[in-house]
Amino acid sequence: MPDLNAKRMKDHAWIFFRAGGAWQVKISRGSDIANIGSLDEKLWSALACPVDGLVFDRKTLEILDSDGDNKIRRMEVVAACEWACSMLKNPDTLISSPGKLSLANIDDSGKEGASILASAKKILSNLGKAEAEDISVGDFSEPSKTFSASAFNGDGIITAESCQCDADCKSVIADVITYTGGSTDRSGNAGADALQIEKFFEDARAFISWLDIPKSHPEILPLGESTSTAYAAYAAVKDKIDDWFERRALLSYDKSSESGLNAKTDEISAALALDGDAKTDALARLPIAEVSDESDSIAFDAPVNPAWQAAYSNFVKSAAIPLAENGDSELSRRLWEKIAEKLSPYEEWMKAKPDSPEKISGIENLRSMVKSGIKGRLLELVEKDLSLKPEADALDNVEKLVRLHANLFRFLENFASFQSLYRDSSGADFMFGKLYIDRRVCKMCIKVSDSARHSSMAPLSYGYILVCSCKRKGEADICVSALVSAGDSDNLMPGRNGIFVDSLGREWDATVVKIIDNPIGVAQAFWSPYKRCVRWASDQIAKRLASNDISPAGGDGIIKTAKKIDVGTVAALGVAVGGITTAFGMALEALFGLGYWLPLGILGIFLAISLPSMLIAWMKLSARNLAPLLDANGWAVNNCLKISMPFGKLLTETASIPSGSKLEIAKCQPAKKNAQSRSGHNRDIL
Repeated sequence: MPDLNAKRMKDHAWIFFRAGGAWQVKISRGSDIANIGSLDEKLWSALACPVDGLVFDRKTLEILDSDGDNKIRRMEVVAACEWACSMLKNPDTLISSPGKLSLANIDDSGKEGASILASAKKILSNLGKAEAEDISVGDFSEPSKTFSASAFNGDGIITAESCQCDADCKSVIADVITYTGGSTDRSGNAGADALQIEKFFEDARAFISWLDIPKSHPEILPLGESTSTAYAAYAAVKDKIDDWFERRALLSYDKSSESGLNAKTDEISAALALDGDAKTDALARLPIAEVSDESDSIAFDAPVNPAWQAAYSNFVKSAAIPLAENGDSELSRRLWEKIAEKLSPYEEWMKAKPDSPEKISGIENLRSMVKSGIKGRLLELVEKDLSLKPEADALDNVEKLVRLHANLFRFLENFASFQSLYRDSSGADFMFGKLYIDRRVCKMCIKVSDSARHSSMAPLSYGYILVCSCKRKGEADICVSALVSAGDSDNLMPGRNGIFVDSLGREWDATVVKIIDNPIGVAQAFWSPYKRCVRWASDQIAKRLASNDISPAGGDGIIKTAKKIDVGTVAALGVAVGGITTAFGMALEALFGLGYWLPLGILGIFLAISLPSMLIAWMKLSARNLAPLLDANGWAVNNCLKISMPFGKLLTETASIPSGSKLEIAKCQPAKKNAQSRSGHNRDIL
């Protein structure tokens, strides 16, 4: 069977350009976008990219991410391109004039296109621009105005505006929104959908059914309407009275434990020494009443712990006396267990209370709502709203077409190929901002989304990378990696601070937390052997000084004498020094023997030392590749993204004095006496 994709590709004449070490497709015509699906997948520069971390219109990215998995894939891009081109009479406007979509360019020969054109005119009419001939992304900045012409917009969410003709429905929908949290319809107003309406009425019905249970089970309310008050008073002292009866039982078991079961004098004194709530809390932890062998009950009028006096008195009045028998005047274990038994059905009933909107609507209103047919009327409004879904979807399609018309070409320049990057050194969508540090600005800054993956992939880019932690008040911390491709690395080190300016122009405090060390330039590599030699010598001297900086006395206070160097060692050192001196002398003799060729000899020595370092640097600089950095952040780069040395200089700019500036050399002179100076001294800086 013939390869249909190969045939389609053969029918369309593509243009390729060489950049980044590979041939990349050039998108320059509307026909390129229309036929993008026929481009061999192997020739795409990227096959997938994340939605996050891109400097791009967020709404357009969400449109391209049709399956909502936070990643845009090749087939999703192809589908968007083919759909957009099928809705336009002239796809070339995707490139030539993407800012505004002309209504005349919408292909209304098909049903979907005709619907989009009609909806676009309706949107413009709603915005007070009925005579406009084109529509732009800015026309969708306020959804409430875009859909203001109708209270029904096809999203299945009804608002108070949807119930204008029914005051009862308007009141109930407000309660539904408050109870369920509601939803936001496409016009930006609060409303509720069918599921939220169903939940409201189901919970209301369940609550009414629960509320009516005591009618068939009178034991739930032993004191009638006063049962709730009695139970609240009982629950307030339940734990403390249970504790008292446990203490009383222990006293019956062991008469000698009376002093340990009651509050101690020092405990009471310590509690009284406190102030405010702390005093009340300390007293409340003590027993509610004194435990004595003389009585196994608590009199209704007995003196109790002051912290519990009010609660106990309320319990006696509300529960103990009404539920007592035979004129009981004290709380015995028998009466306590009887009260618990009487109130147990009420307690179980209250535990079974369902969630309900009675606090919002009131019990009587809920009963009325459940009995009436208002639920049906609300659901009818939802159905009426959903009946307009095709028209509303057409409104969504208008925004989809307008955003794709405005942004699709730019996206392809950063996905199908990276022509945006190589055409404009600061124009790639993954360039998250600029880092200002050490008298330079690094333009190639990529937001790091996965630090672990970035740590393993970034070294494969062969670039000098600064990994920076960026902080800004009121914002979550972010991490960016910045490519340094100009200047030197002498003053770059972990802990160095700079300023990161994101794509929105906001400044962040940036701190270097990690450096991936690779050559920055060939010129720097020329001097690197000498700098390493100087650093090595400095380190050796510092180590030598540190080793000599010790006390002549040991820990036992005995002065230790230095070991003597034997004669053989001295002789060996003498021979070595003599050999080195002789060799150095011969080298100098040969060098100065060159006569007029002496400069070339010196140059040869420098090249012999620096050339290997420069060669290694050149090889690494030629291998610099952005693809690993993007892959580390969720991309599927399908191509090389090499950074040549000339292009690297564009990605990092070093400081330069503006032309026409006046240069002065500043020097400090000794302080001079000045009678007019407050301090009596003046420093002149010339």
